[in-house]
Amino acid sequence: MLINYEEYAKESLRKFAERESAKRDWLVDAAKDIKIEKVLDVGCGAGQELLPFLEKTGAVCVGIDSAEKLGTFTKSISAETERLVFVRSEGEKLPFADASFDVVLCLVALPYMNNRETLAEISRVLKPEGVFLLKTHAPMFYFELIIERLKTFSPKQIAYPLICLAASLWHLLTGKQLQKGFWQGKEIFQTRAFLEKEFSKNNLKIKGALPDDNRRTPSFIVVKMALLKMFLIAQYFSEHSFAV
Repeated sequence: MLINYEEYAKESLRKFAERESAKRDWLVDAAKDIKIEKVLDVGCGAGQELLPFLEKTGAVCVGIDSAEKLGTFTKSISAETERLVFVRSEGEKLPFADASFDVVLCLVALPYMNNRETLAEISRVLKPEGVFLLKTHAPMFYFELIIERLKTFSPKQIAYPLICLAASLWHLLTGKQLQKGFWQGKEIFQTRAFLEKEFSKNNLKIKGALPDDNRRTPSFIVVKMALLKMFLIAQYFSEHSFAV
């Protein structure tokens, strides 16, 4: 059992180091068509996913998370400390100016945050035509987790995914996310339909999927559309709309 942030960071970095080279670099590869000068990882954990950007791009890399000793161990082993920055913050209130980053990562962190507020903030700090790399929990993640944990015969083990499903269904049906009291820190799933709806509100569009995309934890390559493109699209539909 991991007992503190440093142990967690060591374990995360160990697992990252054991990945095949291609799997370590796929996030960089997903954004290879743009100039990468600044990268943000929202809910970065130990910050291991920023390391390939440090090595391959020369970008300034910023990780945010709520851990008290955020980044202390990772920075101690990195040779690029001047370009690696960690900030204690929440995804719902990113302490950065508009259009600050070329690439934003959010890898299995959105389920723990206020989804609408976090997506709006990510769009705000992402530059036009910037890339947003997102990995989420789909409903199937919790259904399969329940099946797996039924084998343990442990009420506590089985209860957690059931609670997350309940919170997710409430969010899906009401549009409201339970985050206070008992529900604080509980996960919710994200459907593609929900994401596409929120993306459309925030000038974002799904471009493709990352190589690790699967039915439990889908991965999306999302781009922020330039305002001119949005205007031209709106103008096209306005000019080509016909009364039925």
